[in-house]
Amino acid sequence: MNDEPERIDLSSPEDVLIEVIADESPYERRDWKGFKIDTCTVIGGKDGVTGAASYEQSYGGFLDYVLEDIVDCPKQEGWFVVEGVTAEFYKGDGWATDDNIDFECVGIRPATDEERAMA
Repeated sequence: MNDEPERIDLSSPEDVLIEVIADESPYERRDWKGFKIDTCTVIGGKDGVTGAASYEQSYGGFLDYVLEDIVDCPKQEGWFVVEGVTAEFYKGDGWATDDNIDFECVGIRPATDEERAMA
């Protein structure tokens, strides 16, 4: 018997405070060439793991890479907020298809002074 849920609800929108820094890495980065996300802090969500961003940060461990995939690079260093991060979970069959999570967001904007203080 499989105790794993057929569906994980990741639809509760969460905002993520990010710090974008210059990246001198020799590795090619498609859309984020010359920049990378240094820190990620989930803000504007509920307590605990309740949405896609907090789930990825707690269990996936690659929230920065996920965000770099779903938003355009601001092409400058600074603090920004990725707004309304959600996701859709798709359960694989355990044989021919894997579980998959498709992330989405509303957009990205500069962080306010109050939001930067949450880092």
